[in-house]
Amino acid sequence: MPIWNRDWFRGKHPPTCTCVDCVNKRLGKNMSRVENSPVKNPVSSPPNSNLKKSPLFINKKTFTPLLSLLLIFLSTLIGVIIIATLHTNIPLWILLGFSLIFSVEKWFLYYTRKYKIIGYIYRTLLNCSLLASLGLLIWSGFKLFSHQSAQTPLIGSIILILELIFFIWICRVITKNSWRKPSMKLTVFSLIVLFLILAFAGVEPLSTYKDIVGDKIQSTFSSRNNNSGIINPTVVSTSVRTTDVDTTTTSQINISTQTTQTINLHTGVYKNYYLGLVDDPEGTLSGDGCYDDEGNFLILINNKDAVDPTYDQLVAFLRNDNTGQYPYTYTDRMLSSYYGTAESRVNLNRIKNIIDGITQPGNPCVCADFAERLHNNAEKAGIRCAYVSIKLTDAGHALCAFKTTDRGIVYIDVTGISNTYGPSSCDKIVHVQIGQEYIPTSLFPEPGWESTWDSMGTVTSIYLTWDGNWNN
Repeated sequence: MPIWNRDWFRGKHPPTCTCVDCVNKRLGKNMSRVENSPVKNPVSSPPNSNLKKSPLFINKKTFTPLLSLLLIFLSTLIGVIIIATLHTNIPLWILLGFSLIFSVEKWFLYYTRKYKIIGYIYRTLLNCSLLASLGLLIWSGFKLFSHQSAQTPLIGSIILILELIFFIWICRVITKNSWRKPSMKLTVFSLIVLFLILAFAGVEPLSTYKDIVGDKIQSTFSSRNNNSGIINPTVVSTSVRTTDVDTTTTSQINISTQTTQTINLHTGVYKNYYLGLVDDPEGTLSGDGCYDDEGNFLILINNKDAVDPTYDQLVAFLRNDNTGQYPYTYTDRMLSSYYGTAESRVNLNRIKNIIDGITQPGNPCVCADFAERLHNNAEKAGIRCAYVSIKLTDAGHALCAFKTTDRGIVYIDVTGISNTYGPSSCDKIVHVQIGQEYIPTSLFPEPGWESTWDSMGTVTSIYLTWDGNWNN
């Protein structure tokens, strides 16, 4: 007999002893009594039944992760469906964040308390989620109330309400976990330090945001100095010294100044031109990247000295312009999501080279590209031009408008044809009015081809902009 058994029978362990050996001994004795006792109700509890060995029994430890994975999968699936329907990924991130945080709060909260490092990571994610939801709520509200949202007012309002509900819920979750570390103050401070490090290191788009803030601060202080009558000493010294410099040196200084000049990111001004983006009620429009090969936005290059032409001057310009000679090429390019402003995504170096004549824009593919190129060519020639976006019964379309001094508004459509078999010039004049058929007429008819084109549908809406918008 083992020593622990002998000691137990000799009475060295009292009957109420709670040591491991005594507890196991008593449990084993009680189990043997239960097994030897007769079954009182064989119908309700058969002697050979064992629930743990039943294939229908699911262990709770394995069932909990399955529930969380199912919730995350369903949330992601609903978000993807919303993206395909509304072309916005905001509900996907809200549903995904809700499913993750809810799973932790419902089924995995024990591990965040048992392991400190997991608790720290969880609280940091909660703080970042709160800050992100607050920023998203402010951004969506500004876009909605300033009528710059890419969605309809009803869909934009629903998304804003969804963001507000998520923000309130995440605030309640953080309140329940307020005892955790790190605190919200430490998280905000760390994010600010990280933002400054990445911005000054040149990481995009943080570097662009830093430049925009710097330009605004500099312009604010310069305007205050000008209003207070303070003269910049560098300007005085330059004006005095130029009297002693010969004309050759002065010309060299002017040339170097022009070569180093760049497009102002905040104002979009460069030399005698200023840029504009096409912001219709559905958002910032994009094309196939003829001018902007990075963000693929439609870029309007406006001339400060452009004037309204006569009808004959307009016809003479269109006769020499070759935009309508390019073929139409359909491309299903969807504008991808981006952070920050659309202006910060534009390739300004390429636009600058196009204005200076160093680089040529890409060939137009879709109707938006044709209207973009005609607008920029007309402005470069000193003719004021407008970009027009219309909605038809079955599709959308883009063209240009000119305000002639003798015939008023004239709509010009230079979109090419999808094959090379057709007239050499696709310059067309069209009467655009809501509720009427869109039927273009060739501006320069050619023998063998009808001058009247087929109807493209009924015009349902018209959006016209002369200069576009650049940072509002």
